[in-house]
Amino acid sequence: MTLLARIAQYLLLAILPGLTLATDAAPLRFGVFPRWNAQIMVADFTPLAQALGTALDRKVQIETDKDFASFMRRVYAREFDLIHVNQLQYLQAHDQAGYQVIAKLCETADCTIRAVIVTRTDAALRNVADLRGKTVAFGGRDAMVSHILARELLRQQGLPSTDYRAVFAKNPPNALFTVYNGAADAAGVGSPVFERPEIKRRVDVNKLHVLVESDPIPPLPIAVRGDLDSGLVKRLRAALLDLNQGDAGAALLARIGATHFAASEHAEYAGLSYLIDTQTHAAP
Repeated sequence: MTLLARIAQYLLLAILPGLTLATDAAPLRFGVFPRWNAQIMVADFTPLAQALGTALDRKVQIETDKDFASFMRRVYAREFDLIHVNQLQYLQAHDQAGYQVIAKLCETADCTIRAVIVTRTDAALRNVADLRGKTVAFGGRDAMVSHILARELLRQQGLPSTDYRAVFAKNPPNALFTVYNGAADAAGVGSPVFERPEIKRRVDVNKLHVLVESDPIPPLPIAVRGDLDSGLVKRLRAALLDLNQGDAGAALLARIGATHFAASEHAEYAGLSYLIDTQTHAAP
């Protein structure tokens, strides 16, 4: 080997560790779906990202998008290292882009979520049959709880989608505002929506009546890209579960409307596939 070749080899070996370190140190991109207003989601989840970053000794960067469709296009492109999505979006992300659930964000002690159908108390609507021919607002076409589960709840109660007029808000809080302001006769929402600060500020819940509620399903998951290093995945899951301990973790969880994190596996969500109309809710 010539002297020049030896020098080149030495320089390459010296540079490679630095390149590896730079790659490892790249921020983890944490995509959160715009369940509420996008700015609210970023503000609420940034402390979680900071806590995870501290635990992992690596920056974690929160990202979202203006609506479900725009966000999911980025999920299918595998832009994010980890994602917080609804149940439908997780099943799509798993099938289309190889994401794997590692934890679930629990908003109740039993770690489930339900769809509820809400009307105004001053409306002459006392059962699901009274909604025949009426307008029902949902929280977006691809909202798992506040549309798909709520629609299935109505069907189970004897009201198929052909028997009412469906309108779609940008997100679940807006669906609730729609019925509260009299622009719809009823709304399908998830049970946690009543705990949102913007709802508490703008809605007198005494003027609303829950007509019917669904059976529980697993709550919103957190998933990782399938090719993420297995050691990093274990550390991520451990960091999430560690937040269940101590006052700082409790405050952080309260900020995102959660009571605790719990470990989860794909099988827990695979059972929801029966709810999904693949033609209506197929990935683009």
